[in-house]
Amino acid sequence: MIQLLIIFIILGLIFNQYTKEYSLDKLEFRREIKDLVLEIDEPFYVDSIVENQKWLPLSFLQVKEKYPKHFDFVHKNNVQDIGLSKVHTMTLSLMPYQRITRSYKLVAHKRGRHFLQEAILVSGDFIGLQTVNRIYDQNDQEVVVLPKAVALDEILEPYGNYYGDISVNRWIIEDPILNRGLREYTGNEPEKHIHWPSSLKTGDLLVKNFDFTTDHTAVVVLNTAMSKHIWGNKDPEKIETCFSITRSILEEFESTGIPYGLATNVATIHQYFGKTLTDIGHGPGHLRGLLESLGRAEYFSRSSFGNLLEELKGALDRNRTYVLVTPTIIKEDLPGLEELRRNSGKIVLITLSHDYLNDVSPKIETYKVSIEE
Repeated sequence: MIQLLIIFIILGLIFNQYTKEYSLDKLEFRREIKDLVLEIDEPFYVDSIVENQKWLPLSFLQVKEKYPKHFDFVHKNNVQDIGLSKVHTMTLSLMPYQRITRSYKLVAHKRGRHFLQEAILVSGDFIGLQTVNRIYDQNDQEVVVLPKAVALDEILEPYGNYYGDISVNRWIIEDPILNRGLREYTGNEPEKHIHWPSSLKTGDLLVKNFDFTTDHTAVVVLNTAMSKHIWGNKDPEKIETCFSITRSILEEFESTGIPYGLATNVATIHQYFGKTLTDIGHGPGHLRGLLESLGRAEYFSRSSFGNLLEELKGALDRNRTYVLVTPTIIKEDLPGLEELRRNSGKIVLITLSHDYLNDVSPKIETYKVSIEE
């Protein structure tokens, strides 16, 4: 009887050691995300999948998953904030050849590229005296969070002698050849567009309603440099606002059906497209590519605003509207702005700073950004 007990103990110790050494053998772990491009604070789901591909059961398995610090679990059970990461812990057991999928609901609070971080799997011997662990690295799995859209008519204030409703349609160059009839005068139209015979007949001021042709295009020029040196001071909050404004303008151009593009000195966007000015186009795919580039954008500028305008000289078009979005204007930018005005179509300037606006030509339609502190 004693001998049989000793045999059972020896076999138990052997089995216990075996489970320790091979508990993580043929054990697969991965995370899957269905929505890889997200809005800020938009809920999304992560599936954590553990698969035991061997005959040996796992009585204990702990999975510690690291996520970017700007991710939050909607249900905060078993989540720990460790500064640069959020750690979610789940504990489970697996039968031979069993797969378990746990789905978690998260939100991302910040624009940018976010990468899933490592996961640590911890198991051990059958009786729980010793543990072993293995690290699964998923740093190549990214989630892109887009900049927040803004209501342009709520944050843009006309600067100078311009009055009236703020509309992207106003920024598009009208084609005097295409007259779509008459409409009521709003006070924004030039006096030469008033149709006097019809106005006298009806008693109301009426203006000619022009349209644009497919020959007309638009380019949003996004600047993030805030000094003449690319290593100068950066204001992330202002640059984020510029990203949001740029997104909203691109979406407005998409809704009008006019072909549009993006020109920028943002280093990561330049690397993404391989050039300063993207292709001119329209459609859901075109818009999606530009918005994703804004989501991936970082704050580093590859050139000054003045150099960006200089790079555009070879592609200027008088049938094109240029909408400039910039956190600030510096003195060195003024010559480039004036040259752009003289050699291209309509120019719209949107800036978060009042600096040097009095020195900008009144022929440039200028807006300052009003944001509640």
